[in-house]
Amino acid sequence: MRRSIASAMMLVPLGIVLAASTPPASAPAAGASPADVEHGRYLAVDAGQCIDCHGTGFAGAPIRFPGPPGVPWATAAPSLIGLPMFSNDVDAVTFLTTGLGPDGKPALPPMPQYRFNAGDARAIVAYLRSLKT
Repeated sequence: MRRSIASAMMLVPLGIVLAASTPPASAPAAGASPADVEHGRYLAVDAGQCIDCHGTGFAGAPIRFPGPPGVPWATAAPSLIGLPMFSNDVDAVTFLTTGLGPDGKPALPPMPQYRFNAGDARAIVAYLRSLKT
């Protein structure tokens, strides 16, 4: 049974259905094998269900549910196509393995602080870097 990250975090009230979508076409990123990209696709689409917040094709979307009162909360999830928020793969992998951005801080909730292993994080980065609009 598929469970969205948001519902797993118990942040989405019952009755709210998050739309599923198909990510854009991808091609292997520089230095990544097609198997790496496919593994990253599986982790981002099926396991991580990033589309639940980041929207159709990972193009970015408003967050459709409020955060708890008094808690800093993201109002939108950015586009993940090509990972424009990271200038290099090392920062992106570090974010996915530690939950901390280049500034040393976690992303605002509802973004979970993932703790992927380095190989899985590199595969996710390869997949997201391979996406084209």
